[in-house]
Amino acid sequence: MSFELDVGPPSAEVLEVARQELRETPEVRAAAILELRKLLQAATDLSFPDDDDFLVAFLRPSHFYVDSALKLMRNLAEFLKTHSDIKNVLPVDLKDEICNYNLVTVLTNRDQRGRRMVVVHMGEIWDPKAVSEDKIFAILYTIHKLAVMEQTTQINGAVVLYDFEGLGMKQVKGMSPGGTKRLLSFIQEAAPLRIKGVHFVKEPMLFNMVWALMKPFVNDKLKKRMYFHGSDMKKLHAHVNADCLPANYGGTLPALNYGSKDWYPTMEKHSDFIKKFNSAGFK
Repeated sequence: MSFELDVGPPSAEVLEVARQELRETPEVRAAAILELRKLLQAATDLSFPDDDDFLVAFLRPSHFYVDSALKLMRNLAEFLKTHSDIKNVLPVDLKDEICNYNLVTVLTNRDQRGRRMVVVHMGEIWDPKAVSEDKIFAILYTIHKLAVMEQTTQINGAVVLYDFEGLGMKQVKGMSPGGTKRLLSFIQEAAPLRIKGVHFVKEPMLFNMVWALMKPFVNDKLKKRMYFHGSDMKKLHAHVNADCLPANYGGTLPALNYGSKDWYPTMEKHSDFIKKFNSAGFK
């Protein structure tokens, strides 16, 4: 079991996915990098690292359309201007929440399409008095920066499982329209990451109150990638193969015996990249 990031180059198979889905070829990539770098230099209000790897992280989710990549960068800068409290967050700032509460778990394996999988526990194991929704967002925001380091994840994307088992009024009261809007605006407008599916599992009837908070902020594109499975794991398996999932979700892999605390050393190890990402935004 590896708690290391996959920071190596993409395989030939993954590069073929990039060619088919993202229009990526060596020639397109090289030209787009040069053009985006010029646009960034001309955008006197933006300050972003402009090395090849950092620019490609914004070009891939934009399908190598340079104007779209610049718009994504500007959207991120606007988001960070609005939510300045999370701009400079480092793993060490979240060590207690990451190591002691296990609310966000990155699975060590990928799904059948090579996508990263993240499980977010929002049910009974979440005590909002101990870990606020602001802190949960900060953890997710930090994890997304690490995902951006993985070229395979840039190309294949990520899948998120929201586990609402045992959801009660304590958890519902821990969520707010403002926090929900922040999460969804980031995912939909500012994240340089391909979110390929959001799966809600084990959600009780009370989840209707959570969905009422979320629904006004969900655009059509994301809505088509949201799935509600309840306790029917076979519905989940129609999207994520059972042999890629732990027994917790009806999968054939062993039940989860690891969590965010096991990933923490990796987060800390890559703090330099996180600091680099934190430098992005408006001047």
